[in-house]
Amino acid sequence: MKSVFVSAGEVSGDHYAASAAKSMKDKGFDGRIYGLCGKESGAAGIVEVLWNNDVLHVMGISEVFGAIGAVWKLLGELKRNILKTRPDAVVMADSPDFHLPLARSLRRNGYGGKIFYIAPPSVWAWRKYRARALAKHVNVCFPLFAFEHDALTSRGCDSRWIGHPLVEEFMNPDIKRGEVVKNIKGPPVGEGTMAALLPGSRRSEIEPLYPVLSGLYRSLEANGVTPVFSVAPGLSEAAGKFLTERLDASGERYYEGPGRELMGAADVVVGASGTATAEALLLRRYMVVMYKVSFFSSLVGHLLLRGVKFALPNILAGEYFYPELIQERATAENALAYVRGWLGESARAREERVRAMDGLAAKMGRPGAAGFWAEQILGELK
Repeated sequence: MKSVFVSAGEVSGDHYAASAAKSMKDKGFDGRIYGLCGKESGAAGIVEVLWNNDVLHVMGISEVFGAIGAVWKLLGELKRNILKTRPDAVVMADSPDFHLPLARSLRRNGYGGKIFYIAPPSVWAWRKYRARALAKHVNVCFPLFAFEHDALTSRGCDSRWIGHPLVEEFMNPDIKRGEVVKNIKGPPVGEGTMAALLPGSRRSEIEPLYPVLSGLYRSLEANGVTPVFSVAPGLSEAAGKFLTERLDASGERYYEGPGRELMGAADVVVGASGTATAEALLLRRYMVVMYKVSFFSSLVGHLLLRGVKFALPNILAGEYFYPELIQERATAENALAYVRGWLGESARAREERVRAMDGLAAKMGRPGAAGFWAEQILGELK
């Protein structure tokens, strides 16, 4: 019987891994799927979660250094398990600073099975040398965007792409504001303008960004806008506790369902850069994107990422379609100015912006990405 080892490093990677595993089962795969995953994969009952990926919920460079001992230990445990159990394939998702060393170590220690990589490193943006490791150690890459596919292919990688998995998930979003409002904790929500505040999916994002968004919360209320924090279901226990304790203590509203539901019910979105920016685009919501990490991470980032856009819609547009407030610019005052600017736009200007969102969303490809990944993986295993 065939077996597949899955390694998903963070919330977004866990979502992709769970989607791929479910599609594999739907297409008749009856073998074992096991490995390192998070809440979504475990809840789906499809992946046998041997390790929880909480330790990999780190983002900035200094944060990674702080967790390097635990990460290194986990890397060794995964390698030994894979070499012992000899799965027919290893499917990795996201977290390149963890998964590229794992792929390299597996190959050096004689692992001859197939290695697939969902959401591989952004070799188009920086550290382009990582494409060499992908081409050498990974059989097939499944990027999320066409420009990533082109960059990987041009660098000798076997890359396959039809679209972003969110395209299918957002084809017919059935989000009812009334249902969302009914489940918001904290002060009541009126009929007026609502803003979704997204502090991130990792504690390393939430800690520096929450104070800024909390300040924005008060400013929005003073301007007649109802702010609501998102507490995503995929948060680690520690990150969820850290955030909800502060929200409860301050009496701030929050929603514990999927962040996309809160975004769809809101009129404007403010929050951390990441998958949420693509979700906001697919929901046709204006978003103020914020990114704030430690001083050391910021210093290194300024040297390595000059001119690089963080928000996915901005990368697709080739311009700052959504405002990006990075590090010292990530303040409540700056975010409030952009929110007020958007809400103060004429109906015609806002309609034009939404039409532009239609064009950017079309660049995310066609539906069926998870099924496509499953077909390719199963095809390679025959």
